[in-house]
Amino acid sequence: MTAPAIPIHPAPSRRIRCVPDDWTVWAFSDVHAVLSGLEAALQEAGVVDEELHWAAPPRTAVVGCGDYVDRGRESRRLVEWLRQLEGEAAAAGGAVELARGNHELQLLQAANGDAEVVDVWLRYGGWPTLASWGLAGTPEEVPALLRRLDALTPGVLAWFADLAEAVRWRDVLLVHGGLVPEGSLADFGTRTDDHLYVRATFFTTPWSSGEFARYEMAGVRRVVFGHTPQPQGDQAFHGGRSLAIDTNAGRNPTLPPDARSLITLVELRGDVSFKDARRVVVPVEDAPDAVAPD
Repeated sequence: MTAPAIPIHPAPSRRIRCVPDDWTVWAFSDVHAVLSGLEAALQEAGVVDEELHWAAPPRTAVVGCGDYVDRGRESRRLVEWLRQLEGEAAAAGGAVELARGNHELQLLQAANGDAEVVDVWLRYGGWPTLASWGLAGTPEEVPALLRRLDALTPGVLAWFADLAEAVRWRDVLLVHGGLVPEGSLADFGTRTDDHLYVRATFFTTPWSSGEFARYEMAGVRRVVFGHTPQPQGDQAFHGGRSLAIDTNAGRNPTLPPDARSLITLVELRGDVSFKDARRVVVPVEDAPDAVAPD
C-alpha cells in the first residue's frame, strides 16, 4: 500500500508570516546543521542565555531564511532546539518565525517518494541529516526512513511543512532565494517554488527595471535573503535594498579557496539601514559539527 502524501506547503493563512513593525528582528540563513555556530551567535546577540533558553526582551523576533538542515552534523538537534525556542519566545512576548529553504522542501518531497528529488537531496547533504536521527539505508529506502522522523521527533514532518514561504517586517521581505522577476507574493508556494531557488536573476536585475513592481505594490521595498553563499561575509545588492546573509556555513565547494565559513546574524530595528545594522558574526570553519571540507 502506498503511504499517504505528506503536505509540503503551509496553509494559505500561514504562507507569509508577519512580524510587527515596532519589533526588533534578528535574521539568519543557511545554518546547514552547524548548531554550535548558531548557538554562539544567538548567545552573543543576547537572544538566548548560557543554557540556550530564550532570553531576549519582549517584542524581539528571530527570523530564519531557510536551509536549517543538511550538510552539517546536527540537523536533528538544531530542529528540535528551534522548535523549543518557538514556544519559549511566544511565552516571553517574542517570536521565532522560520521561512523554508529549498533543503526543507526537498526533504518533504523526498519523503513523498520523488526519486529525482531523493537523488538531489542526498547529493547535497541529506545523508548527514538521516545520520543525525540515527538512520541509514539505501537511496531506495530514503522515503521510508524520512517518514520515521516523526516517530523519533513527534510532529517534525508537519513542522517542516508549516514553515513559511517568507516573513515580512515593515517593508522588508525575508525569504530564502529572493524575488522572482515579474512575479508576486501571491505566487509563493502556490504557483511556484522559484523564490527558494532563484539566484543571480534576482540580485543582478536592477531594481529600477520595473520587474519587481508587483512586490513594491504589496509594500516590499527591501529584501533579506540566503541561498547564494557569499565568500567573505554578507553582501548588499540593489544599491542597498537587498542583503545576502548566506555566509557559507555549509562550505559550498564551488566558492574560491579563500572563502570564509561564517554564521551571520543581522539586527533589523527601526529605520536603521542594512548598511548600518548590527552584525553578530561567528566563524565556523573549525566547528565540530560543520561539514568536512572536500
